[in-house]
Amino acid sequence: MTKSKTFWAVAAITSLAVMAFAGFSIYERLSLHMSGDTIEVRPVPVPADQPAGETVEEAKAPEEVKETAAAAPAKEKEEADDGRIKAVKTVFEYKDAKAKSVKIAGSFTSWKDKAMTKKNGVWKAEIYILPGTYPYHFNVDGKKKLDPGKPKAPTGDSLVDVN
Repeated sequence: MTKSKTFWAVAAITSLAVMAFAGFSIYERLSLHMSGDTIEVRPVPVPADQPAGETVEEAKAPEEVKETAAAAPAKEKEEADDGRIKAVKTVFEYKDAKAKSVKIAGSFTSWKDKAMTKKNGVWKAEIYILPGTYPYHFNVDGKKKLDPGKPKAPTGDSLVDVN
């Protein structure tokens, strides 16, 4: 049973196309992983007729309860004298009384682990972060764990929104 030259040409072109697509997919994932870029979304500018400390979301729903879960930014948000936005103190919590060590890593720490302290079965870390949205995860006894109840990033990490 002999195959024609046309069959082998189509098979070779199809194989090359599949290899090119696979190579491009791998390249895209590696470039995203190795680039060191962060997923960061800057806040919406505040209109001139709105108070300086209030965001657009706060103006729309002032009675809405603010986020009090694992990552709750402190309320004091100020601008520096030269107009730059100051970092906001953000508290991260992880509840696991049996854990021996818990660390946090995220784009705001350049993915370097930062130790958390344990008090009454709750692990805490206070980190100053500029306003924006950042991916992060916990390292619990050497294993990556996500923050329950937080939205997930396309990279598979939890997201924190700092206002």
